[in-house]
Amino acid sequence: MAELPTSFHLTVVTRERKILETDAVELVLPAYDGEIGVLPGHTPLLTLLSVGIMRYRTDGQSQSLVLSWGFAEILPERVIVMAETARLPQEIDAALAESDREKLERELADLSSHDPQFAIVEGKLEESVAMINVHRGM
Repeated sequence: MAELPTSFHLTVVTRERKILETDAVELVLPAYDGEIGVLPGHTPLLTLLSVGIMRYRTDGQSQSLVLSWGFAEILPERVIVMAETARLPQEIDAALAESDREKLERELADLSSHDPQFAIVEGKLEESVAMINVHRGM
């Protein structure tokens, strides 16, 4: 019986750039239907991503970043995340994210859940909250 790998290669890209490339031992993704945990040797899977915080661990160090929409290809020895947007903690302006959150909450309160703009504003609000949480180290 073949031994399971002890790590996997993790790559995160957007249309504009490569955000991250590292070896990881654990990963948690904001999938469309909830969070997905990934360990080395994971069964192959293609998943749709939502807005949220991606957490990963390398040699004892836990890190996170904010993803907004996309796909992840999960294989036993590698994971490729293709996101619409991705922001590292050092790229987040906490004051701007908080200001955006307040504005978007007011905007969402004025919309009906049947309004076509509702889902767009809700996604932007989720992204702002995720950025605030990553900046705070949550």
